[in-house]
Amino acid sequence: MTEMPAHSGVFSPFGLSADETAAASTLAVLLAAATAGTSRLPAAVAPPGTTDLAAALGARMSETGAKAWTTIDGRGLGGLREPEAPLRVETAGALVPLCGLLAGHPLTAVVTGAALPAGLAALLEGCGATVMAAGTGTPVTLRGRARPMAPSAPEDPTAEPWPLALARLCVGLTAPGHTSAPLPPGLAAVVADLLAAFAVPVAVAPAGARVRLTVTGESETTAAALAANWPATPAWLGDWSDGAPSLVVAIDGPAAAGKGTLARALAVRLGLAYLDTGLLYRATGWAVRRAGGDPDDPAAAERAARALSPSDLSNPDLRGEAAGDAASRVAAMPAVRAALLDFQRAFAAKPPAGTAGAVLDGRDIGTVVCPGAPVKLFVTASPEARAHRRFLELRARGLEVIESRVLQDMKDRDARDSSRGVAPLVAADDAVVLDTTDLDQDGALAAALVLAGARARGACGSSSD
Repeated sequence: MTEMPAHSGVFSPFGLSADETAAASTLAVLLAAATAGTSRLPAAVAPPGTTDLAAALGARMSETGAKAWTTIDGRGLGGLREPEAPLRVETAGALVPLCGLLAGHPLTAVVTGAALPAGLAALLEGCGATVMAAGTGTPVTLRGRARPMAPSAPEDPTAEPWPLALARLCVGLTAPGHTSAPLPPGLAAVVADLLAAFAVPVAVAPAGARVRLTVTGESETTAAALAANWPATPAWLGDWSDGAPSLVVAIDGPAAAGKGTLARALAVRLGLAYLDTGLLYRATGWAVRRAGGDPDDPAAAERAARALSPSDLSNPDLRGEAAGDAASRVAAMPAVRAALLDFQRAFAAKPPAGTAGAVLDGRDIGTVVCPGAPVKLFVTASPEARAHRRFLELRARGLEVIESRVLQDMKDRDARDSSRGVAPLVAADDAVVLDTTDLDQDGALAAALVLAGARARGACGSSSD
């Protein structure tokens, strides 16, 4: 009898539910079991219940490093062994990857415990598997087949319950062609990084409040060695090896799209330096005034801009009206703009504190400041959503504002920014557009992690060719 754990805290940074966590943990272990070679997983990701399940399907397990690691000798995709006894699975989330992978193997398994999520049996049968159950509960007998039929997509994939979407992807691993399914951002971040760690070709794209993952079936997987703090630190970040160029994440977008909040959170999660480029002109103007100079003096402003250091940007006075007024005076000076462009590029190329890279947010990072950045995100949202966010922000400051006026001002600013002659606000040709209209802060961060990981892996692959 194989019992499954309820969940593991290692997935808490992504806000996964207990069922989503069980699904992610089970998928990690079963991918290792279905991959030829020896994979190494953090023990917290592979608790005893999941490893017992993998052992029942023919994988061999061992513990190393004072039980900090679980090593799994897998059998290869399509090579799982028929279990000799029923598999007891206590959570519906764990059933999803289990049934999805078993559907692509020519074996019969009896599963007891949790009931199948609604619609899962029909999905599996649509791929050529046979599902036999007594009523709506368990036991369930599942008979898979080699090279199952590619699962068909529903009419509205973004409305499909995530268990069915994840099961669709799991079946697609052994089915010919490509299989796509949108997942909630947190789950998508974990699953995409996990699949890529096992060398499964996976493409990602924003899909409203979800992130669409597309896998290429029948691909040869390779054994993975996940870091001790995975998935908090994604596997793709480890591919950015020592000695590689700085990992630059360029984030652009209009006002109130959430790019600043997202950029700061992304830098913290990835352990990268962060530069709020909007503070540079404020810091320059403030430095001129602090030295007793005139912000309208081009020579004084250029000297201040050339003398800036990253530590100068932590001054809380830069958020005040005086700094804002000084910034508006120096921002139009070509010499100041040139000096601050040099500052931004130097920060990106050699981030402070020896970090592996930097996250910069602004309005022309990907097009002017760092056009060669390997990761470019253009963060946007509908004008109405952005205006509502700014309206709430201003009201929280105690200001009396009219939301319709905020919306009109925002539309006017968008028009000016996108049509200006110097550094217009446009998405770089190679940027991924992330629409945060339907995403909260956690969802936007998770989506950004997925998209950044896909771009970074692609950059690593192209640089090694």
